[in-house]
Amino acid sequence: MLGLVTDDPIAEIVSERERARTAADPLTDVCVLATSGRQGAPGVRPLVLRDIGPDGLGLLISATSPKWEPLRSGRYECLLLWTTIRRQYRVGGGLAPMPEALVERYWRGKVHESRLLDLYYERVQAQSSRVASRETFLAGIEALRREHPTPDAVPRPPLLRGVYLVPFHIEAWHGSADRLHARHRYTRTATGWREEVLVP
Repeated sequence: MLGLVTDDPIAEIVSERERARTAADPLTDVCVLATSGRQGAPGVRPLVLRDIGPDGLGLLISATSPKWEPLRSGRYECLLLWTTIRRQYRVGGGLAPMPEALVERYWRGKVHESRLLDLYYERVQAQSSRVASRETFLAGIEALRREHPTPDAVPRPPLLRGVYLVPFHIEAWHGSADRLHARHRYTRTATGWREEVLVP
């Protein structure tokens, strides 16, 4: 089956995420981001999913991270998996900036240690870089804590980016106990979404 659909698959994801939250799914606020380097080497990591809406999937990312360059180049796919309600979504597309007010709101929601870690990436060592030992890393965090003893004292690092993953294509998987799962692929067009039904 292939055709234009008026339903927005992003709206479905928003609705199903709330259903997963009601079911106490442990991954409601988590996504799995896969990227590929310039030489094709893959990388996969879980991230906090800040937001889902018409603008896409909202994330906070440090521009010091190895995932930043492939992410902004569109070499990514994002997985949402909510097993409690048998739903999975694979999302790929582009990148757009998050409004400044929203970035600040999410920053204000971070606990003290999370803010210190973001500052560490910029002031001490980049995310995923080698460190001599865990003790060395923790000593760096404690030095920043002495300088910024409360959450509000921690300045928001300029390299902390608020972004939206803007879906160009979405693959939806609706799990079934008999394993005859329902799979649909949605591709964004100039006028809406094109839907294809896939063999599970």
